[in-house]
Amino acid sequence: MSNYEKAVKELAPCGNDCSRCANYEGSKIVLLSKELNENLENFEKMVEKIKEFMPIFNHYEEFLAILRHFSNGNCHGCRFSDKSEHQCSINKCHKKEKVNFCFECSKYPCKPTTYNESLTKIWRENNDTIKKSGIDDFYIALKEKSRY
Repeated sequence: MSNYEKAVKELAPCGNDCSRCANYEGSKIVLLSKELNENLENFEKMVEKIKEFMPIFNHYEEFLAILRHFSNGNCHGCRFSDKSEHQCSINKCHKKEKVNFCFECSKYPCKPTTYNESLTKIWRENNDTIKKSGIDDFYIALKEKSRY
């Protein structure tokens, strides 16, 4: 699979990396959370014994709630999702314009109607970078930097 094909599979049309999102079904965050959740099975019995001298464990239930939330990531990525929260103006537009990424569109740069100023800036930086350096270089560089 070429980097372009990987990029289409893993990146949203705006250029954000869906594959490393905390809600993406195959992200490390989801997979490691599931593994940790499994490995902590029945640990609450231990918590009862140690929380008296390790008070941090008084918050164990709150920790588990967050861990379970991360474990339940089930998004297929913005491009492939039919969930309403993933149907931003860009996701609809790329389908209408029949392009994989915004920079490929003859109307780029436009103004995403559902993005705030901060998201618009990131969207523009992503697509300007892809247009300048190519999807291969962008994809490789994106994988080397922190998602958040």
